[in-house]
Amino acid sequence: MTPEAIAQQVQMQLHEIVEASGTRSGLKQAFASVARKTGMTDGQIKRLFYGEWSVIPAHIFLNVERLYRNHLEQMKARAEHQAALYRARTEEWDRKWGDYSSNGVHDIRAGVPGARSTGPSISESLPTG
Repeated sequence: MTPEAIAQQVQMQLHEIVEASGTRSGLKQAFASVARKTGMTDGQIKRLFYGEWSVIPAHIFLNVERLYRNHLEQMKARAEHQAALYRARTEEWDRKWGDYSSNGVHDIRAGVPGARSTGPSISESLPTG
């Protein structure tokens, strides 16, 4: 990789980490957080974030890479947790209300009246002229 490609990669990784941490309005806090996690200064993180370095020393690159790997693991764990929550909600909904996903036919559980009426519809009751 060229020095420019490495600088772009580090910048992209920092943007992703900062954006995942919350709103962009708190960049100063995000830079401070990243700096604490990498052992770098806030100013170094800021300059990397804005792409002001054309050549990045290896130890800084490795610090950002380590942080990015941790970030990806955290995002993966968060996504798996969210997926598990939505699966549980879906199963609870299906147990409570039935599964409406199969061809528009739903499974009515005992004690829950059906939505269809067996009587004539309003349009069938109206006189035709």
